[in-house]
Amino acid sequence: MINLIIYIETVCRNLRFRCKGRWFKFYLLLHGCKVGKGLKCIGFPKFRAIPKKNIAIGNYVTLGRNIIFEIGHEGKLIIENHVLLADNILLSTISEIKIKNWAAIAENVSIRGSFHEMKKDQPYRLQGNVSEPIVLGEDTGVGAGCVVLMGVILPKGAFVGSNSTVTKKDELEEYGIYGGTPLKLLKKRT
Repeated sequence: MINLIIYIETVCRNLRFRCKGRWFKFYLLLHGCKVGKGLKCIGFPKFRAIPKKNIAIGNYVTLGRNIIFEIGHEGKLIIENHVLLADNILLSTISEIKIKNWAAIAENVSIRGSFHEMKKDQPYRLQGNVSEPIVLGEDTGVGAGCVVLMGVILPKGAFVGSNSTVTKKDELEEYGIYGGTPLKLLKKRT
């Protein structure tokens, strides 16, 4: 009896998440974005800029609660197939963030593809922005509490452990497991 109750509850939750996914897909399509099939939304993402044909989401993507898309009108967000984004994630850029197939991002992660310039002759908030694309490769993972900064290319199969910071200066290998700040190779996936 308990197994039947758990099964029914699981089915109802999945239906609710798929229904939210359809509403979110409809919203993105109204703004000229591309969205595949099977989108699940546990919570509705928030936007700091209204999307304008600059977001593409593939098939069977799952979005958690409290995800913030801060994609400038000149920027792009590309999420490929079977991607999982957990709760409390910020995706921010004025260039491009690309998350490839089967990638996963844990909770409380900040992915920032742009920053203010830092010249000393005026307040930084009055200066322009600099930006570089970010690519999270196929079958990659970003652990809880990580910060991924502009210019990072996470190669295929790489995993970044919790509370780490990834910069473009870090030399990353395919299927490497990394951790810490500064980032260090801990071992290879076998």
